[in-house]
Amino acid sequence: MKISILGARGQIARSLISIYIDQGELSNLVLYSREPDKLGLEIKNAAVYHSEDFLNHDHEVIINCIGISNLKDRMDSGPEIFRIHETWDNLILDYLKKNDHSLYISLSSGAVYGKNFKNPIDETSVLLHSVKEILPQDYYAISKLNSEAKHRSFAKMNIVDLRIFSYISKYIDFESNFLVSELMEAIKNKQIFITDDMDIVRDYLHPEDMMQIVDVIIRHWRKSGWINDAFDVYSKKPITKMDLLKVLAEKYNLQYEVRKGARIDSSATGFKMNYYSINRKLQQFGYDPRYTSLHAIIHVFDEVL
Repeated sequence: MKISILGARGQIARSLISIYIDQGELSNLVLYSREPDKLGLEIKNAAVYHSEDFLNHDHEVIINCIGISNLKDRMDSGPEIFRIHETWDNLILDYLKKNDHSLYISLSSGAVYGKNFKNPIDETSVLLHSVKEILPQDYYAISKLNSEAKHRSFAKMNIVDLRIFSYISKYIDFESNFLVSELMEAIKNKQIFITDDMDIVRDYLHPEDMMQIVDVIIRHWRKSGWINDAFDVYSKKPITKMDLLKVLAEKYNLQYEVRKGARIDSSATGFKMNYYSINRKLQQFGYDPRYTSLHAIIHVFDEVL
C-alpha cells in the first residue's frame, strides 16, 4: 500500500517515516515537503516531491501533517494558520472528489475542545464550548475545528481526524514553548526550571502508538470500505507535571523551582489544566497503547541527552 505524507519534515511525520524505514517499508512511502531538497538529504533513497506536486500523483492513503508546529512568539500568525490549513485541506478534498477510493488521515488537535480543561475530555465533552469571543490563542483550535466540520460534511468520503493532545519524539523542536521542550533545554543548559504550582496533566503519545493508530485505521478502512469520523488519541497513561519533574530530577539532575501562586503559562493556545482524553472510541478498532506518557518522554530524553 502506498502512503503519501504531506508536511514530511514535521515532528510527527518524521517519527512515522522513521518507523516505516525501520520496518523496511520506505519503498511504500511518497513524501511531500515545501523543502524537498533538504528532506531528500535527510532521508536517502526516498520518493520526495515538492508539496505543490501533490495533485500530479495518485494516492492510496494520505496523511496530512502540514501545519505550524511551533506557535512560540507567533501570536500574529492567525492568517497563516488559517491559510495553510485551508489551502492544503481543500487540495486533498479536491483529490478525494475525483478519487473516492482513497483514505485521508488528517492530524487534528485536542484544542478543538476549547478552553475548559478543568476535567479530562470524555465522550460527553462539547467542542469549543467556552469561546465567548475569538482571541489570537483561539485561531489554531478554530482552524482545526473548521477542518473537522468540513470533513464530516463530506460524509461519503473516507476521512479520519486524529485529535492529538501531546506528542513527543526525537524530532520535537526543542526551541518551542512545549513543556517537555523547555524541560529538555533546562537540563541541557544546566538551568533552573521555574514553574508555577498548578499540577497540570498531559498525555504524551509515543510514535509507535501513533503508528499503531494509523495501522488500525487503515485496517478498518480496508475491511469495511468506508470510514468518516474523528478520534481522540491517547497513551497508556497520562502524567502530572509534578510527577514528571520528580522523575527528571532523579534521572537527569533537573534543577527546578516551584513558585506557588505564580502563573507561568507559556502555551500559545492558552492554559489547559487537564489536557487529555479518556474517550476510548479507538478501542473499537483494536487500538491498545503500549507506552505511558512517562515512557514516551524518557525514551526521547535518553536518546537526545
